[in-house]
Amino acid sequence: MTKNPKSKRLLVNLFILLFLAGGTFVAIQFAKGYRPDLQNHSLSGTGLLNITSYPKSARVIINSKLTTVTDDKLYLLPGSYQLKIEKDGFHPWTKTLPVKTELVTSADARLFPIITAISPLTFYQVRNTAANLDGTKIAYVLKDSPQEVSNGLYIYSITGNLLGSSNVQIADNSGRDYSAALLIWSPDSSQILAIFTDKVPATKKLPASEKISTAYLLSTKGLNPKTLSDVSLRLPLIINEWQDQFAKINLPTLNLFPKYMVDLLENKAINVYFSPDKEKVFYTPLVNLSLPDNEIGSLLPNINSTPESRDLLKNQTYLFDLKEGTNYLLPFVSTPSAVTKTLITAVSATPSASLASLKQLKAQIDSRLTSNISWYANSKQLILTNPEGINMVDYDGGNITNITFVHPLENFVTSSPDGSKLIILTNINQRPDTYNLISFDLK
Repeated sequence: MTKNPKSKRLLVNLFILLFLAGGTFVAIQFAKGYRPDLQNHSLSGTGLLNITSYPKSARVIINSKLTTVTDDKLYLLPGSYQLKIEKDGFHPWTKTLPVKTELVTSADARLFPIITAISPLTFYQVRNTAANLDGTKIAYVLKDSPQEVSNGLYIYSITGNLLGSSNVQIADNSGRDYSAALLIWSPDSSQILAIFTDKVPATKKLPASEKISTAYLLSTKGLNPKTLSDVSLRLPLIINEWQDQFAKINLPTLNLFPKYMVDLLENKAINVYFSPDKEKVFYTPLVNLSLPDNEIGSLLPNINSTPESRDLLKNQTYLFDLKEGTNYLLPFVSTPSAVTKTLITAVSATPSASLASLKQLKAQIDSRLTSNISWYANSKQLILTNPEGINMVDYDGGNITNITFVHPLENFVTSSPDGSKLIILTNINQRPDTYNLISFDLK
């Protein structure tokens, strides 16, 4: 007696369905990070550790064991892992990372060279440097050139120099010494204000001070006329116009942040500086306060493992990450300067042409005027100056790495827009009183 062919086909189809269902289940569990545990005859949950670095092909050491090279992805059992990423000729990067079942933990290391190649960008003598808002240009004053006509105010363009010189003179020093001026970039980088002051001696009632003597508005496109008009009387109007430009730049970025951060940054903090990608900000609160619970981070499957600081102390500096809602203390920041920055979000009703208001404009661009940190171009690190020289530090305060032991004059150090180099006003292999712009290669 032969079997029913319909029943046979049904069994085959049922077997295929079960096979596909089982295979799909196994594939899904495998994709989630589950792996066979032969000892316990079960599937064990794992997490994915995604490891990247610049430069690539760096060694990855996990819990003191050489494991792989970057860039790579590893499935690991849940737990805490001590990660070290190293490459010959570069400072190592370390961090303790938790790995959780079915979640991705990322480690993105920026390695910096132990010995940096250097090259001079200027010669003879440089003073009074100032970078523009987007970090693409540096204003500086050249002195002691063999040709007197070459001394004066210059613009160094860090990018876009394929068709011309990177150094453009916009004024000479005949009749006025721009190294003694307060140089302020316009928000759109098309102009520079040069403010000259006179010292007012102290009296019985008032301490010594400074007052504005003359002011010049220079174009940054090329050499300005030798006879420049004094714009001292126009300063309130210029300040008003530039405040309006800064407000239009700051407000859209500020409004990306949670409401409690908007109120803090606008009304209860000083020295507020957004990262180049506008996703982070460091600031110094003026009062003790506590941030609300991290609702942004609670909605994400995994965030940075560095402990947060949500109880803020006045006059300490913190960094807030918009993407993860995290807030970190930066204990290494010092604010020795008497100048503090107040974030401009509206035009002053009665703009005054005081030195204080002009220094406020300058502080909008240059965090080096108010503290010892500034943003690195990739928005993931900060540039830190301290007694050990110039250092790079991760945005969450980890991995302080010394780049050079030389100290910048006037606290001037900035990164190129692509992050490939640091440009420092310093003295290397020259007379003790001679400083120049020196490029330090970070590739």
